[in-house]
Amino acid sequence: MKAFFLISLTLITTSLFTTFSFSHEASEASVKTDLETYIVVVEKPDGLLESKLHDWYTTFLPEATSSLIPNQQRIVHSYHNVITGFAAKLTPQEAKAMELKEGFISARVERPVSLHTTFTPKFLGLQQNVGGWKSSHYGEGVIIGLIDTGIKHDHPSFFDKGMPPPPAKWRGRCDFNGKRTCNNKLVGARNFISRGTDLPWEEAYHGSHTSGIAAGCPVEGANVFGQANGTATGIAPRAHVAMYKACAVSCYDGDLLAAIDAAIDDGVDLLSISIGPESPFPFYYDVIALGAFRAIQKGIFVSCSAGNDGPYPSTVTNDAPWILTVGASTIDREIRATVKLGNNVELHGQSLFQPKDFHPRQPLPIVHPAAISNNESAAVCEKGSLKNIDVKGKIVICHMGQLRIEDKGKEVKDNGGAAMIVFNEQDDGYTTLATANVLPASHISYKDGLVLKNYLISTQSPTATISFQGTLIGKSQPAPQMASFSSRGPSTQSPGILKPDIVGPGLNILSAWGVSIDEATNPFNVISGTSMSCPHLSGVAALIKSAHPDWSPAAIKSAILTTAYTADLNGNPISTEQNVSATVFDRGSGHVHTLRALNPGLVYDIEPDDYIPYLCGLGYSEQQVRYIVQRKVNCSTPTLIPGAQLNYPTFSMVLGAGDQMTYTRTVTNVGRPFSTYISKVLSPQGVAVKVMPSVIRFKDLNDKASYTVTFTRLENVTRSSIIGQGSLVWNSIGDDGYKVVSTIAVVFV
Repeated sequence: MKAFFLISLTLITTSLFTTFSFSHEASEASVKTDLETYIVVVEKPDGLLESKLHDWYTTFLPEATSSLIPNQQRIVHSYHNVITGFAAKLTPQEAKAMELKEGFISARVERPVSLHTTFTPKFLGLQQNVGGWKSSHYGEGVIIGLIDTGIKHDHPSFFDKGMPPPPAKWRGRCDFNGKRTCNNKLVGARNFISRGTDLPWEEAYHGSHTSGIAAGCPVEGANVFGQANGTATGIAPRAHVAMYKACAVSCYDGDLLAAIDAAIDDGVDLLSISIGPESPFPFYYDVIALGAFRAIQKGIFVSCSAGNDGPYPSTVTNDAPWILTVGASTIDREIRATVKLGNNVELHGQSLFQPKDFHPRQPLPIVHPAAISNNESAAVCEKGSLKNIDVKGKIVICHMGQLRIEDKGKEVKDNGGAAMIVFNEQDDGYTTLATANVLPASHISYKDGLVLKNYLISTQSPTATISFQGTLIGKSQPAPQMASFSSRGPSTQSPGILKPDIVGPGLNILSAWGVSIDEATNPFNVISGTSMSCPHLSGVAALIKSAHPDWSPAAIKSAILTTAYTADLNGNPISTEQNVSATVFDRGSGHVHTLRALNPGLVYDIEPDDYIPYLCGLGYSEQQVRYIVQRKVNCSTPTLIPGAQLNYPTFSMVLGAGDQMTYTRTVTNVGRPFSTYISKVLSPQGVAVKVMPSVIRFKDLNDKASYTVTFTRLENVTRSSIIGQGSLVWNSIGDDGYKVVSTIAVVFV
């Protein structure tokens, strides 16, 4: 399924100038057509002032006398936080020539990257004037920087009624002009796209949606086509928003790097990035990993989407351990559209568009293009595929495939179809989308699709109707449940770190939108993706930051991971889209529990320099590690540690026959003084786990205690899977009820 909100991109070499017929001008145009944007990394000379960096960068450019392109037009971005370097328009030959210059480290062509709520605050346990919102001041005083597609700055989700000014540390700016620009809610908006518009105005609508989820202020009567009606509010409604536009119709990592660089300078407290590489890269080659590391060095928390390439294993991206990597799960809200077959069997699906005037006097005939044509395009109802098939006045069945449901519906409607049923492929299971269809429609699960296909076989004249029940709460599949598209672990870049970290609401989420799709004054839309789950967790992190302003990014992450829950609302284990129990590589530590995360008892803290022996342990060269941490390092053997030895809130390891691994963890007391914790282990099948000591005590707040855990693979134990999973829990003694859970993930080889 690729119908969720995701823009996949391919690298395009941009033709900048027109080619003329004259020989010299043709030569010049040829050079300019070969230009691509390169990210160039250099080593800053000792003593060079930061104010002189840009001038020094220009010394790496081709000599002006030998260049047909003015050098002042060459440099697209100058970096000084994330990396020492710049993005510039160069030919391959010019980039190669740079290698001879002193201080040059590397140059590569920029890569494409992909763009990966009325009800969800309540689903996360947030209620006005009580509990988590009250204790965290609704996120007041926290600035969330979103790297995205721009923002609709005049949307009511970003009005500032009752909002205080941003903290004095704020150094950002607003690039909007006109009557309405920025305010105390939207405190900054900048554009970093090196192609096209200069304004941070929303073009793809993705950025308004993610901003509204994270920190939108309350908007009453938010709905789409009358559905999901209620007061739309962000998870941290009193947090400030700063938008850094790095994507539009296309996204490139050079622009993304510049946006992160500026956000660090401006003084954001958190970064929310619902964008990711099209496939995992080593951290020294991944601009989001690079930018996020520089951010955490400055005390900035970073939350990123896990990717939309599930349900397949090892597809998770944004998987550096200093990033909170967020997968997507469901909520218990359904916008129901029920298919009633001619044999009276009912199949419950979803549709955001719920027409009130669709009441055919009798069931309509069904047509299944896949049974008529051998053309796969007709099976998924691609544009132009139904012109030779009689669909007029009928309900058309379309397979899910990779095409957006809205585009299928347009093809059906353009050819006279009366309605549409879309059914899932097997991999997408029970994940169904509520989309803004252009005609009466229902998206049903794979299981119900099989029922539908069996019915088609059973009769020569199949018929059906579709009825619309509107928005239902608590009537859907078990929730939370994994969304099929949510990318899964284990991490290919660092198997010693469990990824994704956490899951949050990402399916059929209502939030702000750039244009009205239903003629509403205040536009909203319902879309899906890990792009939606990421800002939910960014909002939760903002609440924690507001409640605990001195906590490090690692401490905030630890609070989220060790307090997550792993059971659905019915008390059963969180399941996958196939209705089977999810593994730790599907859901990470589990689903975020906002209230518990605000008061976790213990945290696993990590200082930025603690990542250096971990990075050396990944086999990176000293130069590659230096590229990430921006200083000289020593990767001598005694300083190396395996990934699982990092002071991470979870455990992830590979165990072969007879293997025994011992890891050390250190926890910090943030609960109450004079506290005692007792360990309890749920061992993975086929693994013995020993914790020493089994009891830890704290006298004061912020005291630390260390323990070791030894994992031993047992011989002659029959296992049901190549994956083992369990947990180590530290339970506090007393009536405070702290329960600090570290998830255990094992891959057997």
